[in-house]
Amino acid sequence: MSKQLIAALALATSVVVYRLLPTFAGSGVAETLANISPLLALALCGGMLMPRRLAAGVTFGAFAISDVALNLFYQQPIFNRHSGLLLLVFAIVFGAGWLLRGRSSLQVALLGGLGGTLLFYLLTNSASFLFNPAYAKSVGGWWQAMSIGVPGLPPTWSFGLRSLAGNLVFCAAFYLALRPIRVGVVKESAVATTA
Repeated sequence: MSKQLIAALALATSVVVYRLLPTFAGSGVAETLANISPLLALALCGGMLMPRRLAAGVTFGAFAISDVALNLFYQQPIFNRHSGLLLLVFAIVFGAGWLLRGRSSLQVALLGGLGGTLLFYLLTNSASFLFNPAYAKSVGGWWQAMSIGVPGLPPTWSFGLRSLAGNLVFCAAFYLALRPIRVGVVKESAVATTA
């Protein structure tokens, strides 16, 4: 087994464990880690920096394993509307990462994390507006879904900010962990220019 595959499996395992941790660790941990997930960053940085098949396997494998476990725990259908929406968001972010392969930098990863977070926020809250009967089916109801959410729960904007913070931290960490090390390339080009 190659070092790259071992590292990818370790990364996927850590993402699955992190995603499941709030559910199985108790309410205090769940509240602390609510909406802070490494999956979006993995989709973006994996698409940017890992070989295609390995990146797709790690990203969508980690999503599938953790999503099935969460759906079973919460007694939901294994694949449901929410899972489909998350899969769509991660596929779009993965595709964006793939398109950014030649221009990858920490700044690009952070901007991609910002864009992915906005996409996630808009799509998931719009879906909540459409399918949750607590929202009036009007512009005001959509705005409620985008801002204050359902009465009695924390406002959706606070979840959005937590998601943004988590995505930026994970994007930076995954970019720095996965970026190609070009020491050999730099040494070769330095030797070629001095010769």
